[in-house]
Amino acid sequence: MKYKCQICEREIDEFVSLTHIKSEEYLMGLIRKDHPEWDKHDKTCEKCIDYYRKLVKEGEI
Repeated sequence: MKYKCQICEREIDEFVSLTHIKSEEYLMGLIRKDHPEWDKHDKTCEKCIDYYRKLVKEGEI
């Protein structure tokens, strides 16, 4: 079964849904830490999201 993530709007397999949601929440927390003026309901630049994902993946955060 798949569902649409409310954070990133991608189709996510139910098997990885909890991990995906926690990862997205962690990512949003990192962005908020660096940019407290950002609201999660505002549109976020895909380039910025990719930047933070890369930092997490490479273990820099």
